[in-house]
Amino acid sequence: MNQINQVKEYLSVRLELWVAYHNHKENMSNAGFLVQISLFSAVITNNIWPPEWVAEIIILPELATFLVYGMLWFLIHYYTRWQLINKRISAFYVAGFDQAFQEMITSSDPQKLQLKPYEKEAQIYSKWRNFLARIIYIPKGFVKMDASVAGLPHFVAEKVKQKFDDGSGADSLEFLMTYTSIVLLFLVGVKVFFG
Repeated sequence: MNQINQVKEYLSVRLELWVAYHNHKENMSNAGFLVQISLFSAVITNNIWPPEWVAEIIILPELATFLVYGMLWFLIHYYTRWQLINKRISAFYVAGFDQAFQEMITSSDPQKLQLKPYEKEAQIYSKWRNFLARIIYIPKGFVKMDASVAGLPHFVAEKVKQKFDDGSGADSLEFLMTYTSIVLLFLVGVKVFFG
């Protein structure tokens, strides 16, 4: 019975950690998106971009303005995508650990739960899919994470892996934020080049 109590304690602590991590990633992705909206607003309203001195020293001020904005956009977009992907991954872990914790608490015989270490990973690594996922939304595109289901108790790892396979209900928000960001870049290009 002592091992079962240790597993319960482990699940409880890990669930708390994953919830905190998920909330942090959500806050950071929202912050990145707000910075992007602010930069977009500055360009669209002509408050900052292009500065008046750009036209005086650069032959093609529109191109220079768009290149500077494009570089800033890419940094913010990449940062926001990173946060959104890790938020999605942490949601899978939160849901999986929560289900495993519930199963352990409500099980009539917790001794029957498989506690041996899980030997596989939740996802098969795909270099190209994961690379593209850093720029655009791809349903099963991830970045490498430190977290892994290998070594977790078998019944916990199966729950987490099932969440990876099922996907997330938050995909629509990630899709919306990602493609809104890309549309903002396009709108800035129209504003800069065509006024």
